[in-house]
Amino acid sequence: MSIYEITINGNKYIVELGDMAASPVEVVVNGERKTVAFADAAAAPAAVPAAAAAPAPQPAAPADKPATRAAGGEGQPVKAPMPGKVLSVAVQVGAQVKEGDTLLTFEAMKMEMPLSSTLTGTVTAVNVAVGDTVAYDDTLLFIG
Repeated sequence: MSIYEITINGNKYIVELGDMAASPVEVVVNGERKTVAFADAAAAPAAVPAAAAAPAPQPAAPADKPATRAAGGEGQPVKAPMPGKVLSVAVQVGAQVKEGDTLLTFEAMKMEMPLSSTLTGTVTAVNVAVGDTVAYDDTLLFIG
């Protein structure tokens, strides 16, 4: 799947698109999986505007964002270096970590990317879970 950050009327959406070679296409918008059918614009009837075919996605409520689901922790925030999907979380609250330890693994651009600690300390909060989709600069966890 290809991952895009799209802004519509000031609202940001993380959109993952499946294989665009054939309709229908699997699409994930802010973590919600949908199936979208489409037709070539030349083959579509002129009387039906494209916007009427599918309603615009509603932005996720702030409480649904992975970065705000857990209470903020104390210490240094560890932020997502790029948008992606969390594949594994290797630490939990209270874990002792040192510089270079793997904190979590996420998928970005169809590649598994381990995220290593740049600090030594104790994990004070984990704001993501396996399967969460994160945007660039989302706070993933805190190390104090």
